[in-house]
Amino acid sequence: MSKKQFKFSTVIRVAVIFSAITSTTAMGHGGAKGIVKERMDSMKEMGDAMKVMGDMVKGKRDFERSAFKQGAETVSKHSPKIPEFFPKGSGGGVSEALPKLWLEWDQFTSVVDRTTEEAQKLGELSTNGADRRALTKQFISLSKSCKSCHTDYRKKKKEKH
Repeated sequence: MSKKQFKFSTVIRVAVIFSAITSTTAMGHGGAKGIVKERMDSMKEMGDAMKVMGDMVKGKRDFERSAFKQGAETVSKHSPKIPEFFPKGSGGGVSEALPKLWLEWDQFTSVVDRTTEEAQKLGELSTNGADRRALTKQFISLSKSCKSCHTDYRKKKKEKH
């Protein structure tokens, strides 16, 4: 496998994983209220933006630099608020947050900070006219940050009730 094929294969794997994450998010909102509903709505908005960009990376949608700019703005707007959406005692019920999120608060907020930084970098690249390759590379970095939080602090599909 050539270096180019390997990189494209990595892009596809990240995009498929992210699509699976965002599609399951929309199904888990039934019965959510208060801060849990607010955070689920915020996460859905970010997930929708990531899906649009992911579809472009996967070739399912025409490439539009403006969509990367808009998507980065959406994630940059919501991600700094994520810690506010997880006050102690807001787990359980329809929440998909794992209890370890509150036990590992510093690590959790570190991932949130990294996500915000990666989204801001994507926004800067898209604003400054970066090419598709650079936007794709930065989108993958942002996706990995999102995925790490979902992997570590969100119930796996089989654990959801």
